Amino acid sequence: MQSAEVEKFAEEEKVEESWFEFYQSFTELFEFFCANTTIHGTIRLNCSKRNKMKTGFWVVLYCCAFGMLYWQFGDTFNQYWSYPTNMAIVLQSKKVIFPAVTVCNLNPYRFGQVNEYLNQLDDFAKETLSTLDGYSISRQLNEDSEVVDLEDIMNNTSTKETFRLDKTITLTKIDAKDGSRQKVGFKLCDASGKDCNVQSFWSAVDAFHEWYKFHFMNIMSEIPLVLPIPEKLMKQFILTCDFNGAECDSYYSHFHHPTYGSCITINGDMNNSQLWTAIKPGKMFGLSITLHTDQNDNMPILSSAAGAKVMIHNPKQSPLAEHQGFDIRPGTETSISVREDQVKLLGAPYSECTSDGSNLDFQLLYNSSYTQQSCRQSCFQHKMIATCGCGYYFYPLPPGMEYCDYNKHPGWGHCFYQLYEKMVKHTLGCFQKCPIQCRETMYQLSAGSSKWPTSVSKAWITRVLSNTTGYNRTSKRSDIARLNVYFQELSLRSFDETPAIDTQNLLSTMGNQWSFWFGSSVLSVAEMAELVFDIAAMLIIVGYKKYEKKKEENENVNLYVIQTCGTPDLNGRTVTSSQVHERSNNSEGKMDTKPA
Repeated sequence: MQSAEVEKFAEEEKVEESWFEFYQSFTELFEFFCANTTIHGTIRLNCSKRNKMKTGFWVVLYCCAFGMLYWQFGDTFNQYWSYPTNMAIVLQSKKVIFPAVTVCNLNPYRFGQVNEYLNQLDDFAKETLSTLDGYSISRQLNEDSEVVDLEDIMNNTSTKETFRLDKTITLTKIDAKDGSRQKVGFKLCDASGKDCNVQSFWSAVDAFHEWYKFHFMNIMSEIPLVLPIPEKLMKQFILTCDFNGAECDSYYSHFHHPTYGSCITINGDMNNSQLWTAIKPGKMFGLSITLHTDQNDNMPILSSAAGAKVMIHNPKQSPLAEHQGFDIRPGTETSISVREDQVKLLGAPYSECTSDGSNLDFQLLYNSSYTQQSCRQSCFQHKMIATCGCGYYFYPLPPGMEYCDYNKHPGWGHCFYQLYEKMVKHTLGCFQKCPIQCRETMYQLSAGSSKWPTSVSKAWITRVLSNTTGYNRTSKRSDIARLNVYFQELSLRSFDETPAIDTQNLLSTMGNQWSFWFGSSVLSVAEMAELVFDIAAMLIIVGYKKYEKKKEENENVNLYVIQTCGTPDLNGRTVTSSQVHERSNNSEGKMDTKPA
């Protein structure tokens, strides 16, 4: 007995191990896997195979654990692919870039090239007021106006072609449907005159201002929207300017706005100039400017406020006077403390933010860094040109386009207000097309004001300004104001968006779940991958063997084709099927009768 076992062992010793061996069956494959894998629970599928009840129990338990694992995997991947984010608030104390400050004098110029038509509009406005409310203005609306020639500002100027004021567009009282107080508005029709709508307002002041502005846009249609300001006129507006105790004359950029007048941006990056850096908080280390807020209105209906408009914005962005800023009064000192916040958002796939608007399907019309508001206004202007055939006067134009004028583009007002209503209701599509910016600098402002100068100090302040700046007071009313802008504290708040589940967290969560259900490691995953590979290889091998076996069986089958038309014999004669059978029987009979 022992000798037989020794011989068997000796024979096994003689068998050399090969580089590659494979399983003989699926049963052998699964038994090897269950007996040798590091995944917990699989050994029970092999060692308890003689007890069907235990085997069935462990199969069910293993499948349930496997199902729960991949259900949690699916939930984890769903969370990962939803790209959630966290917002981290970081406080930093460091030197910060001082914001740009834009101030406008709220007193737009009357240009000589269109002054005749503006005078006609003012006379029409007086007639409208008299007809509407019986109010008569004895003095001329433009008697204190200053007329500026465009040739003093621009090299290439052209006189506006003959303009005809459309006096059919006038203000009227409109009875409300519910019988309440009357509205005031004006009617606009399309080019055919068949489709009309009424722009109505509860406030007669708002209605009068909007009606006047509509005619004003048509008159100004050939005057550029933004014009440079001569340095002489600029110095008449800003009397003194200092930052951190130093004069800041060389940090100006200036332009003229048709409704907000002369505007000057201090510390702007439009000319690639060096930006200021705030080194300390407080009024002494900020910006202080003295403004000449002239109250001799050139356009008293278009701009009825006295003082100055102030906008504090990112130095790399253009000021949007229609949507930003606040007004300060003449005869006051206004102090504005600033606190800077920076927002940094993650790009795709975490959000749809953009850094420069390069992924938009239309051209940005503002020569500055991307903002959501400038994008919306550019989008509206493109919609306006595509729908109405001309551009809205208060937004920049694409190259080769022209502003709207009801002498050239009848019915544009009807078209414009329809588009504007869609814009307000968010149905025009511009809000959806303009994503937020990925990096944004915001300024939290706190403002306070006091009377300036006081009655005691007015005399000497006026004299000092007169001697140093040439300021000449021509009215008893206070026409100067002081503005202080400074950082409240040099603590920058940064709101940084970070992924809530990044790749590292995803792998860590999956590893924790795998260990919880099967108590194994990443190498066990490699064992599972090896099992899948072996199963695929076994399927290929089994399929190939079946194919070879079937092919061999087909080759061993003798196919006899019996032709119905006959078969040729050895002499070339045709033998029918019955003759073949007859000859076969005769030959068999002869073989049987042959002697042994």
